[in-house]
Amino acid sequence: MLKQKLKLTAIVLLTALCCAVSLAGILPVISESILYGDISMLGDGKNISYANTFSELYSNGYNSVAWREGMVSGNGINGVVVAGSPYNDTHIYQNIYFIMPSADPRYTPEEVGSELHDARQAVINLDDTWDVGGRNRTFDYAFHPSHRLRISQTKRLYRNYIRWTNYETAELGVRYTDIKGTWERVSFTSREDNVTITKLTQSDRGNKLNLTISIDDNSTMPNFGRGDEAKMLYKKVVDENCNYIAEVAHYPSYDESELKNGGYVGFTQIITVGGTKERVTLKPSRDSQCLSDNYAVKISDAEEVYLITISDRTFDMGEYDDFRATASHPLLDSLYAHTDAVVKKYSENGCFSYQKSLIPHTLKHGNAFKAVDFEIGGDGSSTLSNEKLLKKQRASKNIEGDFIERAYNQGRYNQLCCGGSMAPRLYGMWTGEWNPGWRSIYTMDANVNLQVSGMNTGNVYEAGVGYIKFILRQIPDWEDNAKKVYGMVDAIQAPVNTDGDRAMMVEYDKWYPFEYWNAGASWLLTPIYEFWQCYGNTTIEYQGELLDLERDVLLPLLTKQANFWEQLCTPEYYTDVNGKACYQKGKTALNEGERYVIIPSYSPENNPLGYTSTITANATMDISAAREGLNMTIVMENVVKASGYEDRIAKWSELLSLLPEYKFDETGALCEWAMSEYQENNEHRHISHLYPAWPAYETQTDDELREACNIAIDNRNRLNKGKDDTASHGWVHKVLVGARLKNADSTAFALHTLVSSKIYFTSLMTDHNIDRRLGVYCTDTGIGMVGMIDEMLLYSNTGVIEALPAIPTEWTQGSIQGLRARTNAQVDIWWTETQIKVTVTSDKEQNINISLYGQNQVEASFMAGESKTFTFTR
Repeated sequence: MLKQKLKLTAIVLLTALCCAVSLAGILPVISESILYGDISMLGDGKNISYANTFSELYSNGYNSVAWREGMVSGNGINGVVVAGSPYNDTHIYQNIYFIMPSADPRYTPEEVGSELHDARQAVINLDDTWDVGGRNRTFDYAFHPSHRLRISQTKRLYRNYIRWTNYETAELGVRYTDIKGTWERVSFTSREDNVTITKLTQSDRGNKLNLTISIDDNSTMPNFGRGDEAKMLYKKVVDENCNYIAEVAHYPSYDESELKNGGYVGFTQIITVGGTKERVTLKPSRDSQCLSDNYAVKISDAEEVYLITISDRTFDMGEYDDFRATASHPLLDSLYAHTDAVVKKYSENGCFSYQKSLIPHTLKHGNAFKAVDFEIGGDGSSTLSNEKLLKKQRASKNIEGDFIERAYNQGRYNQLCCGGSMAPRLYGMWTGEWNPGWRSIYTMDANVNLQVSGMNTGNVYEAGVGYIKFILRQIPDWEDNAKKVYGMVDAIQAPVNTDGDRAMMVEYDKWYPFEYWNAGASWLLTPIYEFWQCYGNTTIEYQGELLDLERDVLLPLLTKQANFWEQLCTPEYYTDVNGKACYQKGKTALNEGERYVIIPSYSPENNPLGYTSTITANATMDISAAREGLNMTIVMENVVKASGYEDRIAKWSELLSLLPEYKFDETGALCEWAMSEYQENNEHRHISHLYPAWPAYETQTDDELREACNIAIDNRNRLNKGKDDTASHGWVHKVLVGARLKNADSTAFALHTLVSSKIYFTSLMTDHNIDRRLGVYCTDTGIGMVGMIDEMLLYSNTGVIEALPAIPTEWTQGSIQGLRARTNAQVDIWWTETQIKVTVTSDKEQNINISLYGQNQVEASFMAGESKTFTFTR
């Protein structure tokens, strides 16, 4: 009896400890069955991610960096990060468009064009001291969160704790049991109604809800006050009837900013079933930027509570100096009208129905998520919590199928949550901090590109549409960039970074001469071209117009990027018949055997060994991007067949023949610069020179180039080990390149490096670095997982489908259904140790060569809508 009492006492003490401290780490192993809930609470657990630990974010700001452990929901515009604390939870709301204005200019500097000749002369004369006129880099605007809502209750001893993400419904749930019964709350961001809906219910024993809903000071979130938000003004607003709680903010005012009179509102409508609501005033805000009392809503004895939340911004919040005295805020009123309409839409007899609001959203989100089904035969550990799966993967020498299955589903889920109107930011669409790393902008020389690598083949159609709109929104600035940097007409040049509103060329200096990054437009148009390959021609609704993908989007944009390469190449800078780079002022045409030099050039973010400047010539990335971009243009000209297309094809074909040839070093590796004057520098995280393998397709028809790319990856891994190799984007990039090279060993090495590291949080969101050394949230790996797995399991291009090109040896059985091939077809694959079945369903009449990697191709003819299954033996 005494032993039993001691054991019970120990269990109670451990339970109390779990309530008293932040559960950022793994809880004590003892008494797990009492402390933790398991996946059986959630049905069969398929398409569920769950955790038994959480990180509490305190109202005094303590532990706020742990917001990264929170689970996420989103609809491509609005979203939320939920910490999952039982009695002191936080919901950090999001809007993907939210950016903080600054005093930095919003136009490409006029002087950049006058510097072009100096830049070219410095490069051709190997002068690495030219400093871009001593320019100081300016920056795009920084992404920021909306309001952080707090749900506070009396703390008690609890057990059976679990929090989860339902990938099919985008619901985030929390469940636990205490002395008053089992409690549950669920939230989702609606793709149907553009709001986040949260439901809190009384316990299963009938104990009512007693809680306080408040908005935390912005300073409780990391980095607040370190940037321009220090000049922001905001108010916490609760109406007299406690129908809503909101944060209304006015941005700092800068004369040249489009957001000079802008601001945002984070709005939460509060509905209770039973009980009472009371407006209360908490301790005064510590923020000098907060102009109001610290209002909150106290709820007593409610059976149910519903929170309907939306965040939005305006360019017309009124004058900054008038904001303090302004009592009326039209955006707040507009958002209240929106949420109230949602409430009425799903109410019966005056009672709001959470379930009814979930149904139309799930039809959109759920059907999109279930378009692909991925399973790898494992040991049953797919029923484990995220913590245990991570622990198992980190201890394994293999790439554990059960972990990869969940990580892949998380990636598709994240991609879908970010999709529809934009592309994923560096942070996806979520942040719990101000002034996030790299401002959580869109970095387009790797990060965005990696995150969208699987949106087309991974059958996330909504993400593809959102990406196209993301690019179209930037085109006016791209045209201005090409004009100002190079003096071009009817051409486009993409910047490395954009904040989502503007894409002007401002982020450049001597160390990061992004103004001479030439490959951008070609690379960024490739996913749109692949969208067309996967889905065929379609119409895209953009700014009230219906655009034909081929005629109104692809051909015009590809032509502008082809014009860029044509105007960049000048006969004055060329390589002679011996491959030596030359300059001849006034030269108007190339002689036989001569080729253009692409100058200036930039290979992110590397420089040749012993050469301090990154402003170079003939970056391999530029050569390959030009080739691929011109080839895409030729294909689209042949498709559209507009007047004069044959002459244009001849022009682009001639330009292709005059581009620089690649260079190979003494090891046989593809060089990063096709210049005999440079030496390779392999101590770098980027692998931009592998562009011919991915995203381009040149290695598919050139065995020598393929082997040179394989050697280049090996050299980079070997010579950069332990030096500049913790950035996740480098490893994601290596997986994509290795898979496209059909090098299973190289691919597995890079993927294992990622997944066995510390990069995943317990929410299965990811960090920027495999060792978390910078403390920067980043979805490169989390979303990039989709592209990595897709490329490992399926290679495709027009008229070609190849199954399992780079599959790890330990994945002996599994299936993936619903992938899109880049030949307007769907592909389903099942495999065992001895047999592989591939079902292809073509959307159009065509011939496709189908094979298992390493085996002979089967040429098959398809009618539109026809499916055929092919069986291969190993």
